[in-house]
Amino acid sequence: MITGLRSMFFLMVSFFFFLIIISVLGLSTIMKPGRWSERLRQAEE
Repeated sequence: MITGLRSMFFLMVSFFFFLIIISVLGLSTIMKPGRWSERLRQAEE
């Protein structure tokens, strides 16, 4: 029983981190999609 609870815990934690990564990527594309290209242009000058 302890092994099942521990595996379920790690599964939920990894799923939670996966959701955080997906939400951050989605928000970064929605908020300012051209932000990284602007930074690269400023660094080249």
